[in-house]
Amino acid sequence: MSTTTTLPAWQLSDRDLTTRLLTTQRQQNVAYAAQLEAIRELDSRGAVPDGYASTSAYLATILHVTQREARSRLAQATGSLPLTWKALTAGEIAAQHAAVIADFLADAPRWLTPEDYTLAEDTLVTLAAQANPSIVRRAATRLKIYWDNDPADVPGASPDSPDSPDVDHGLDPDSVPDPGSGSGADSGSGSGLGSADAARPWREFRWHWTQNGRFRFTGNVDHETGTLIEQLLVPLAAPDPATTPDTPDPRTPAERHGDALAAIVDLAARTPDLPAKAGERAVATVTVSLETLQSTAKKIFTDDESVLPASHLRRILCDAKVYPAVLGTEGQVLDLGRSARTATNAQRRALAIRDRGCTFPGCDRGPKWTTPHHIVHWAHGGATDLDNLASCCERHHRLLHHSGWKIVLRDGAVHWIPPSILDPEQKPLRNTAHNPPPAPLRAATMSTPPSPREGS
Repeated sequence: MSTTTTLPAWQLSDRDLTTRLLTTQRQQNVAYAAQLEAIRELDSRGAVPDGYASTSAYLATILHVTQREARSRLAQATGSLPLTWKALTAGEIAAQHAAVIADFLADAPRWLTPEDYTLAEDTLVTLAAQANPSIVRRAATRLKIYWDNDPADVPGASPDSPDSPDVDHGLDPDSVPDPGSGSGADSGSGSGLGSADAARPWREFRWHWTQNGRFRFTGNVDHETGTLIEQLLVPLAAPDPATTPDTPDPRTPAERHGDALAAIVDLAARTPDLPAKAGERAVATVTVSLETLQSTAKKIFTDDESVLPASHLRRILCDAKVYPAVLGTEGQVLDLGRSARTATNAQRRALAIRDRGCTFPGCDRGPKWTTPHHIVHWAHGGATDLDNLASCCERHHRLLHHSGWKIVLRDGAVHWIPPSILDPEQKPLRNTAHNPPPAPLRAATMSTPPSPREGS
């Protein structure tokens, strides 16, 4: 045992203190995996003493946890989650990650093939190794939206149909939520829009003048209008640059958004043709082939993780410019910009397509929250070309400039290299938080259910 592991924390150097934090977290993860293994063995033996109604009741009593937590651990221990189990045993993910993945996959549609199920688990486990449980939960929600909006290609079967192929995912019956418990998907709550909603979306706006001469208003609008408003507000509500290092923008976020709204109204009042802007219209980047857009595609996923029917997209694009992006054989965006100090609009659109948002491992901030960062700084001779730019949100842009993190571009993808204090080997990391949900592998011509996958 090294001296470092026996010293009290106050005697450690900054580097050794960080090392201890990382080491003890990994040890906690491994210990949790060992506990789940013991729970699995306990349940398989039926070694619950008399007087306890169930294994979970026994666990809640002896471990001093809630019944809900006990049931969650039992489900994780007895379910078939080989990739999650492997990562947890290696200390790569935490107990909360395992709980999020287990809860989500326990609710997976029964029409998924075993390969679909494994691919979904792999996607979430890979993200869990670099992101916190909240981001993994958001990725799982995005995957659920994808599944809920994917009409079954198996003849006579749909995700909500009782006649869907009953594919065994290898989960222990105790780990599957009771259909009557309310833990399943909301029936009838699909995110698709009906034809009536598309033709006449529901919007409301109420206003009145107050006694002191203020204009007060409330209301709500449809998703498309809300997205457009957000795209206008976000850049206009950015904090003003500080005049000196100690004088940041004194306005609150609400005040900045109020000023942004005033700027939008002022611009509209001075525009000769109100439906159009003096310059370029607000741009929404959708990565889709022209052939798909022109064909009978049913749905498209936008960069804010919502589902947009292709017919709606075609309607939106009727009076908008379409910016083609030339992709290489590996899907990388070819250089669209010109050498300049700041990135051009064309380059920013190309970065949005290539990076899909902030490139820091585990960050799920979308393109509109990011700024282009020079991998090789402009002052050091770095050009403002796509192969020298990376998308970063404000927080991680600051981290990049004031810590030991570095960025490299490999095979058209941005990788972050952690400082040696976090990883002595400094292995490059690629963000997977923006990866699209894995598409179901089910073939359109499949007429018989696939063979069940063996449980653990």
